[in-house]
Amino acid sequence: MSGSTEGKRLKRAMKILSPLCVFCLKILRRIAGITSVAHAIQFLPIPNSSLIAFGAHIGDDTIIYPRLTIHGALHDFSNLSIGSGVRIIRENLIDLSEAIRIEDNVILSFGCKLITHRNIYLSPLAEFYPPDKKPIHIKQGAVLFTDVTVLMGVTIGECAMVAAGSVVTCDVPPWTLVGGIPARPLKDLRI
Repeated sequence: MSGSTEGKRLKRAMKILSPLCVFCLKILRRIAGITSVAHAIQFLPIPNSSLIAFGAHIGDDTIIYPRLTIHGALHDFSNLSIGSGVRIIRENLIDLSEAIRIEDNVILSFGCKLITHRNIYLSPLAEFYPPDKKPIHIKQGAVLFTDVTVLMGVTIGECAMVAAGSVVTCDVPPWTLVGGIPARPLKDLRI
């Protein structure tokens, strides 16, 4: 099936399913809170309108596939801003303890994790690593391949690529391929 045919089918399905899903999720929020809404969203075939209904900003022509896990939302999803033309493929995790901004035409492949906070609770190490949270910013045209983890405070530059399985602990320059644990520059993509 071509990408445009799939996009048309998803848009048609959104028009039919979205109002019903949003209504049910609003009832669920009254009964059990925003955490229960976040849990339910991962089972929706097209979660865009449901995320928007609870405060997220999502641009046009963005497709978010099923099994998106939302973690750390306190009251709503207003910490999430996604631009236009973004593709968020299956099995991703987004931690909304702090703001996540994803600009236009970004791709998050299978199993990516965006982690905005650290809290090790009752561990004796908490004395040395107190709770902390910082935003994540993924700039226009960036591509994160399968199973990438982006940690708090990171900015991924415009048209940067992150190799599969990488853990990004510091900022990624624009037009750069990074990879590894921790991720480090591998190639200038303009050459």
